[in-house]
Amino acid sequence: MRSLYVHIPFCKNICSYCDFCKVYYNQQWADDYLKALKRELHAKAIPSSLYTIYIGGGTPTVLSLEQLQQLMNMLKPYTHNIQEYTIEVNPETMNEEKLRTLYNGGITRLSIGVQTFQEHLLAFLHRQHTNRDVFDVITLAKKIGFQNISIDLMYGIPHQTKEDIQNDLNLVKTLDIQHVSYYSLILEEHTLLSIQNYQPLDDQIEADYYEMIEAYLKKMGFEKYEVSNFAKKKYQSLHNCVYWEYGNYEGVGLGAHSIVEGQRFENTRSLTQYLKGNYLLKKEKIDQRDQMFEMVMMGLRLVRGVSSEHFKQRFQEDIFQKYEKPIQKYMILDMLVYENGFLKTTKKGMTLLHEILVDFLE
Repeated sequence: MRSLYVHIPFCKNICSYCDFCKVYYNQQWADDYLKALKRELHAKAIPSSLYTIYIGGGTPTVLSLEQLQQLMNMLKPYTHNIQEYTIEVNPETMNEEKLRTLYNGGITRLSIGVQTFQEHLLAFLHRQHTNRDVFDVITLAKKIGFQNISIDLMYGIPHQTKEDIQNDLNLVKTLDIQHVSYYSLILEEHTLLSIQNYQPLDDQIEADYYEMIEAYLKKMGFEKYEVSNFAKKKYQSLHNCVYWEYGNYEGVGLGAHSIVEGQRFENTRSLTQYLKGNYLLKKEKIDQRDQMFEMVMMGLRLVRGVSSEHFKQRFQEDIFQKYEKPIQKYMILDMLVYENGFLKTTKKGMTLLHEILVDFLE
Protein backbone atom coordinates (compact mmCIF):
# COMPACT_ATOMS: atom_id res chain seq x y z
CA MET A 1 0.00 0.00 0.00
CA ARG A 2 1.26 3.45 -0.92
CA SER A 3 0.49 6.96 0.29
CA LEU A 4 0.01 10.12 -1.75
CA TYR A 5 1.02 13.70 -0.99
CA VAL A 6 -0.64 16.44 -3.09
CA HIS A 7 0.93 19.92 -3.03
CA ILE A 8 -1.22 23.02 -3.55
CA PRO A 9 1.27 25.93 -3.58
CA PHE A 10 -1.11 28.91 -3.49
CA CYS A 11 -1.32 31.40 -0.62
CA LYS A 12 -3.16 34.70 -0.06
CA ASN A 13 -0.14 36.03 1.82
CA ILE A 14 3.32 34.74 2.71
CA CYS A 15 4.09 34.02 6.38
CA SER A 16 7.31 35.46 7.78
CA TYR A 17 8.74 32.00 8.73
CA CYS A 18 7.69 29.91 5.71
CA ASP A 19 10.18 28.31 3.31
CA PHE A 20 7.75 25.88 1.65
CA CYS A 21 7.16 25.93 -2.09
CA LYS A 22 4.49 28.62 -2.54
CA VAL A 23 3.16 31.35 -4.86
CA TYR A 24 0.49 34.02 -4.45
CA TYR A 25 -3.02 32.84 -5.34
CA ASN A 26 -4.27 33.80 -8.78
CA GLN A 27 -7.52 32.25 -10.04
CA GLN A 28 -6.25 31.57 -13.57
CA TRP A 29 -2.98 30.08 -12.32
CA ALA A 30 -4.91 27.84 -9.91
CA ASP A 31 -7.24 26.66 -12.72
CA ASP A 32 -4.24 25.87 -14.92
CA TYR A 33 -2.43 24.21 -12.01
CA LEU A 34 -5.32 21.82 -11.31
CA LYS A 35 -5.25 20.74 -14.98
CA ALA A 36 -1.49 20.15 -14.77
CA LEU A 37 -1.95 18.23 -11.50
CA LYS A 38 -4.50 15.95 -13.17
CA ARG A 39 -2.07 15.30 -16.03
CA GLU A 40 0.72 14.44 -13.57
CA LEU A 41 -1.53 12.03 -11.64
CA HIS A 42 -2.38 10.20 -14.87
CA ALA A 43 1.23 10.24 -16.10
CA LYS A 44 2.46 8.69 -12.84
CA ALA A 45 -0.17 5.91 -12.91
CA ILE A 46 -0.76 6.25 -9.15
CA PRO A 47 -2.30 3.01 -7.78
CA SER A 48 -5.99 3.35 -6.89
CA SER A 49 -5.69 1.44 -3.59
CA LEU A 50 -3.91 4.11 -1.54
CA TYR A 51 -3.40 3.90 2.23
CA THR A 52 -3.47 7.65 2.95
CA ILE A 53 -3.74 10.95 1.08
CA TYR A 54 -2.46 14.27 2.42
CA ILE A 55 -3.17 17.59 0.71
CA GLY A 56 -0.66 20.21 1.86
CA GLY A 57 0.68 23.59 0.83
CA GLY A 58 0.89 26.49 0.55
CA THR A 59 -2.72 26.90 1.58
CA PRO A 60 -4.93 24.29 -0.13
CA THR A 61 -8.09 25.93 1.23
CA VAL A 62 -7.30 29.24 -0.51
CA LEU A 63 -8.76 27.55 -3.61
CA SER A 64 -12.28 28.69 -4.53
CA LEU A 65 -15.25 26.45 -3.76
CA GLU A 66 -15.38 25.32 -7.41
CA GLN A 67 -11.64 24.60 -7.47
CA LEU A 68 -11.85 22.59 -4.22
CA GLN A 69 -14.72 20.60 -5.73
CA GLN A 70 -12.58 19.95 -8.80
CA LEU A 71 -9.70 18.75 -6.59
CA MET A 72 -12.02 16.41 -4.65
CA ASN A 73 -13.38 14.95 -7.92
CA MET A 74 -9.85 14.51 -9.27
CA LEU A 75 -8.71 12.53 -6.21
CA LYS A 76 -11.91 10.50 -5.72
CA PRO A 77 -10.71 7.50 -7.82
CA TYR A 78 -7.82 7.03 -5.35
CA THR A 79 -9.92 6.97 -2.17
CA HIS A 80 -11.61 3.53 -2.34
CA ASN A 81 -9.53 1.86 0.40
CA ILE A 82 -8.27 5.00 2.09
CA GLN A 83 -7.50 4.80 5.83
CA GLU A 84 -6.95 8.55 6.33
CA TYR A 85 -7.51 11.57 4.08
CA THR A 86 -6.11 14.88 5.38
CA ILE A 87 -6.16 18.46 4.15
CA GLU A 88 -4.30 21.44 5.61
CA VAL A 89 -6.65 24.31 6.47
CA ASN A 90 -6.03 28.01 7.09
CA PRO A 91 -8.89 29.22 9.30
CA GLU A 92 -9.52 32.54 7.50
CA THR A 93 -10.02 30.77 4.15
CA MET A 94 -12.84 28.52 5.38
CA ASN A 95 -16.63 28.67 5.39
CA GLU A 96 -19.43 26.15 5.78
CA GLU A 97 -19.72 25.47 2.04
CA LYS A 98 -16.02 24.68 1.70
CA LEU A 99 -16.09 22.41 4.77
CA ARG A 100 -19.11 20.52 3.37
CA THR A 101 -17.35 20.13 0.00
CA LEU A 102 -14.32 18.61 1.77
CA TYR A 103 -16.48 16.34 3.92
CA ASN A 104 -18.52 15.13 0.94
CA GLY A 105 -15.27 14.67 -0.99
CA GLY A 106 -14.16 12.07 1.55
CA ILE A 107 -11.73 14.11 3.70
CA THR A 108 -11.54 12.48 7.15
CA ARG A 109 -8.98 14.70 8.88
CA LEU A 110 -8.40 18.45 9.09
CA SER A 111 -5.00 19.89 9.98
CA ILE A 112 -5.55 23.53 11.00
CA GLY A 113 -2.66 26.00 10.93
CA VAL A 114 -3.01 27.96 14.18
CA GLN A 115 0.66 28.55 15.25
CA THR A 116 -0.39 30.54 18.34
CA PHE A 117 -3.51 31.96 19.99
CA GLN A 118 -1.67 35.14 20.97
CA GLU A 119 -2.93 37.57 18.35
CA HIS A 120 -0.01 40.02 18.67
CA LEU A 121 2.30 37.14 17.69
CA LEU A 122 0.03 36.11 14.80
CA ALA A 123 0.46 39.58 13.28
CA PHE A 124 4.23 39.26 13.70
CA LEU A 125 4.14 35.93 11.83
CA HIS A 126 2.02 37.56 9.07
CA ARG A 127 -0.86 35.18 9.80
CA GLN A 128 -4.24 36.51 8.71
CA HIS A 129 -6.66 34.64 10.98
CA THR A 130 -8.08 35.48 14.40
CA ASN A 131 -8.84 33.15 17.29
CA ARG A 132 -12.54 33.51 16.43
CA ASP A 133 -11.80 32.06 12.96
CA VAL A 134 -10.16 28.99 14.56
CA PHE A 135 -13.01 28.39 17.01
CA ASP A 136 -15.62 28.82 14.25
CA VAL A 137 -13.89 26.34 11.91
CA ILE A 138 -13.66 23.68 14.64
CA THR A 139 -17.31 24.20 15.71
CA LEU A 140 -18.55 24.07 12.09
CA ALA A 141 -16.38 21.04 11.24
CA LYS A 142 -17.77 19.12 14.23
CA LYS A 143 -21.33 20.06 13.25
CA ILE A 144 -20.74 18.79 9.71
CA GLY A 145 -19.33 15.47 10.99
CA PHE A 146 -15.53 15.73 11.11
CA GLN A 147 -14.22 13.68 14.02
CA ASN A 148 -10.47 13.96 13.51
CA ILE A 149 -9.11 17.50 13.87
CA SER A 150 -5.49 18.48 14.41
CA ILE A 151 -3.96 21.89 15.05
CA ASP A 152 -0.39 23.13 14.44
CA LEU A 153 1.24 25.25 17.14
CA MET A 154 4.72 26.78 17.48
CA TYR A 155 7.10 27.72 20.23
CA GLY A 156 10.29 29.73 19.91
CA ILE A 157 8.54 32.57 18.08
CA PRO A 158 10.50 35.84 18.57
CA HIS A 159 8.97 37.88 21.46
CA GLN A 160 6.96 34.83 22.67
CA THR A 161 7.08 34.37 26.45
CA LYS A 162 6.55 31.34 28.65
CA GLU A 163 3.20 32.87 29.63
CA ASP A 164 2.20 33.04 25.95
CA ILE A 165 2.86 29.31 25.59
CA GLN A 166 0.97 28.62 28.83
CA ASN A 167 -2.00 30.63 27.51
CA ASP A 168 -1.91 28.66 24.24
CA LEU A 169 -1.98 25.39 26.17
CA ASN A 170 -4.89 26.62 28.32
CA LEU A 171 -6.86 27.29 25.14
CA VAL A 172 -6.02 23.87 23.65
CA LYS A 173 -7.68 22.37 26.73
CA THR A 174 -11.00 24.01 25.78
CA LEU A 175 -11.04 22.66 22.20
CA ASP A 176 -12.64 19.45 20.94
CA ILE A 177 -9.61 18.25 18.96
CA GLN A 178 -7.77 14.94 18.67
CA HIS A 179 -4.22 15.85 17.68
CA VAL A 180 -1.63 18.60 18.20
CA SER A 181 1.57 19.16 16.19
CA TYR A 182 3.81 21.44 18.27
CA TYR A 183 6.90 22.64 16.40
CA SER A 184 9.92 24.60 17.50
CA LEU A 185 10.28 27.50 15.07
CA ILE A 186 13.21 26.97 12.73
CA LEU A 187 14.57 30.18 11.23
CA GLU A 188 15.04 28.97 7.65
CA GLU A 189 17.31 30.85 5.25
CA HIS A 190 15.64 33.39 2.92
CA THR A 191 12.52 33.71 5.11
CA LEU A 192 11.59 37.18 6.33
CA LEU A 193 12.46 36.32 9.96
CA SER A 194 15.89 35.09 8.89
CA ILE A 195 16.50 38.21 6.76
CA GLN A 196 15.51 40.36 9.77
CA ASN A 197 18.22 38.48 11.68
CA TYR A 198 16.12 36.99 14.49
CA GLN A 199 18.06 34.42 16.50
CA PRO A 200 16.89 30.92 17.51
CA LEU A 201 16.04 30.10 21.12
CA ASP A 202 18.81 29.25 23.57
CA ASP A 203 19.03 25.42 23.73
CA GLN A 204 18.25 25.25 27.46
CA ILE A 205 15.21 27.54 27.17
CA GLU A 206 13.97 25.51 24.20
CA ALA A 207 14.34 22.28 26.23
CA ASP A 208 12.43 23.83 29.17
CA TYR A 209 9.58 24.97 26.91
CA TYR A 210 9.41 21.55 25.25
CA GLU A 211 9.22 19.77 28.60
CA MET A 212 6.44 22.08 29.76
CA ILE A 213 4.45 21.55 26.54
CA GLU A 214 4.83 17.77 26.71
CA ALA A 215 3.76 17.64 30.38
CA TYR A 216 0.67 19.83 29.85
CA LEU A 217 -0.48 18.00 26.73
CA LYS A 218 -0.08 14.67 28.53
CA LYS A 219 -2.39 15.94 31.31
CA MET A 220 -4.98 16.68 28.61
CA GLY A 221 -4.79 13.14 27.22
CA PHE A 222 -2.44 13.84 24.29
CA GLU A 223 0.31 11.19 24.17
CA LYS A 224 3.55 12.06 22.41
CA TYR A 225 4.25 9.57 19.60
CA GLU A 226 6.83 11.57 17.62
CA VAL A 227 9.23 14.41 18.48
CA SER A 228 6.67 17.14 17.66
CA ASN A 229 3.37 15.23 17.55
CA PHE A 230 0.81 14.43 20.22
CA ALA A 231 -2.43 12.49 19.78
CA LYS A 232 -5.38 11.22 21.74
CA LYS A 233 -5.79 7.43 21.63
CA LYS A 234 -6.08 6.07 18.05
CA TYR A 235 -5.64 9.52 16.45
CA GLN A 236 -1.98 9.40 15.39
CA SER A 237 -1.39 10.80 11.89
CA LEU A 238 -1.26 7.67 9.73
CA HIS A 239 0.11 9.60 6.76
CA ASN A 240 3.01 11.15 8.64
CA CYS A 241 3.79 7.74 10.18
CA VAL A 242 4.42 6.50 6.61
CA TYR A 243 7.26 9.07 6.36
CA TRP A 244 8.66 8.23 9.80
CA GLU A 245 8.49 4.48 9.13
CA TYR A 246 10.24 5.10 5.79
CA GLY A 247 7.39 3.72 3.71
CA ASN A 248 6.68 4.32 0.02
CA TYR A 249 4.86 7.50 -0.92
CA GLU A 250 4.17 9.41 -4.12
CA GLY A 251 4.24 13.19 -4.23
CA VAL A 252 2.47 15.22 -6.90
CA GLY A 253 2.46 18.96 -7.48
CA LEU A 254 4.97 21.78 -7.39
CA GLY A 255 8.13 20.93 -5.41
CA ALA A 256 6.71 17.57 -4.24
CA HIS A 257 8.99 14.65 -3.34
CA SER A 258 8.41 10.90 -3.65
CA ILE A 259 10.25 7.85 -2.35
CA VAL A 260 9.29 4.61 -4.09
CA GLU A 261 11.25 1.35 -3.79
CA GLY A 262 14.58 3.01 -3.01
CA GLN A 263 14.24 5.78 -5.60
CA ARG A 264 13.77 9.46 -4.79
CA PHE A 265 11.93 11.84 -7.13
CA GLU A 266 11.85 15.62 -6.78
CA ASN A 267 9.47 17.85 -8.72
CA THR A 268 10.30 21.27 -10.12
CA ARG A 269 9.65 24.35 -7.98
CA SER A 270 9.02 26.46 -11.10
CA LEU A 271 5.31 27.09 -11.69
CA THR A 272 6.04 27.97 -15.34
CA GLN A 273 7.75 24.61 -15.94
CA TYR A 274 5.08 22.71 -14.00
CA LEU A 275 2.24 24.22 -16.03
CA LYS A 276 4.08 23.19 -19.21
CA GLY A 277 4.06 19.58 -17.98
CA ASN A 278 7.77 19.49 -17.05
CA TYR A 279 7.13 18.06 -13.58
CA LEU A 280 10.27 16.17 -12.68
CA LEU A 281 13.37 18.07 -11.61
CA LYS A 282 15.50 15.05 -10.70
CA LYS A 283 15.41 11.41 -9.74
CA GLU A 284 18.05 9.38 -7.97
CA LYS A 285 18.57 5.87 -6.74
CA ILE A 286 19.23 5.94 -2.99
CA ASP A 287 22.08 3.56 -2.19
CA GLN A 288 21.51 1.02 0.57
CA ARG A 289 23.80 2.80 3.06
CA ASP A 290 21.75 6.00 2.75
CA GLN A 291 18.45 4.13 2.90
CA MET A 292 19.50 2.44 6.15
CA PHE A 293 20.56 5.75 7.70
CA GLU A 294 17.35 7.49 6.55
CA MET A 295 15.23 4.71 8.05
CA VAL A 296 17.05 5.09 11.39
CA MET A 297 16.92 8.91 11.22
CA MET A 298 13.14 8.92 10.62
CA GLY A 299 12.36 6.02 12.96
CA LEU A 300 14.18 7.47 15.97
CA ARG A 301 11.85 10.48 15.76
CA LEU A 302 9.07 8.11 16.83
CA VAL A 303 8.61 7.39 20.53
CA ARG A 304 8.34 3.67 19.73
CA GLY A 305 11.53 3.79 17.64
CA VAL A 306 12.82 1.62 14.77
CA SER A 307 11.72 -2.00 14.40
CA SER A 308 14.80 -4.24 14.21
CA GLU A 309 12.71 -6.86 12.41
CA HIS A 310 11.48 -4.36 9.81
CA PHE A 311 15.09 -3.18 9.30
CA LYS A 312 16.29 -6.77 8.76
CA GLN A 313 13.46 -7.63 6.36
CA ARG A 314 14.17 -4.55 4.29
CA PHE A 315 17.97 -4.63 4.12
CA GLN A 316 18.95 -8.20 5.09
CA GLU A 317 21.20 -6.65 7.71
CA ASP A 318 21.12 -6.66 11.50
CA ILE A 319 20.72 -3.11 12.86
CA PHE A 320 22.93 -3.97 15.86
CA GLN A 321 25.77 -5.18 13.66
CA LYS A 322 25.43 -2.34 11.16
CA TYR A 323 25.44 0.39 13.86
CA GLU A 324 27.24 -1.43 16.66
CA LYS A 325 29.42 1.48 17.86
CA PRO A 326 26.82 4.28 18.07
CA ILE A 327 24.20 1.94 19.57
CA GLN A 328 26.60 0.75 22.29
CA LYS A 329 27.81 4.28 22.98
CA TYR A 330 24.32 5.75 23.43
CA MET A 331 22.97 2.79 25.38
CA ILE A 332 25.80 3.29 27.90
CA LEU A 333 24.92 7.02 28.02
CA ASP A 334 21.25 6.11 28.66
CA MET A 335 20.13 7.79 25.44
CA LEU A 336 19.08 4.65 23.51
CA VAL A 337 17.26 1.52 24.67
CA TYR A 338 16.00 -1.65 23.00
CA GLU A 339 12.48 -2.70 24.04
CA ASN A 340 9.93 -5.09 22.51
CA GLY A 341 11.82 -5.32 19.22
CA PHE A 342 12.32 -1.56 18.81
CA LEU A 343 15.48 0.53 19.11
CA LYS A 344 14.37 3.88 20.55
CA THR A 345 15.56 6.99 22.33
CA THR A 346 15.11 7.59 26.03
CA LYS A 347 13.64 10.94 27.12
CA LYS A 348 17.20 12.27 27.40
CA GLY A 349 18.06 10.85 23.96
CA MET A 350 15.01 12.41 22.30
CA THR A 351 16.17 15.92 23.26
CA LEU A 352 19.66 15.19 21.86
CA LEU A 353 18.54 13.27 18.78
CA HIS A 354 20.59 15.37 16.37
CA GLU A 355 23.79 14.52 18.24
CA ILE A 356 22.96 10.78 18.17
CA LEU A 357 22.21 10.83 14.42
CA VAL A 358 25.57 12.44 13.60
CA ASP A 359 27.25 9.30 14.98
CA PHE A 360 24.94 7.00 13.00
CA LEU A 361 25.77 8.94 9.84
CA GLU A 362 29.50 8.48 10.38
